[in-house]
Amino acid sequence: MNRATKGIVFVLAGILVLLLSFILPLPTPLWAVILSASIILNCAGTAFLIRFIQESDQKKKELE
Repeated sequence: MNRATKGIVFVLAGILVLLLSFILPLPTPLWAVILSASIILNCAGTAFLIRFIQESDQKKKELE
């Protein structure tokens, strides 16, 4: 699995967890844990996507 696919999977998982936290009636401590997991997944996915974009930009510059 390359970085782009990993990034998209992590971001989508983060969004899914965020939506579940809004849909399910949960106690506050559990809601906070789920919200934290969503933030971590989204940040990790964004980092993978940024690295993928930087690498593809470097390859493009090398070809020029």
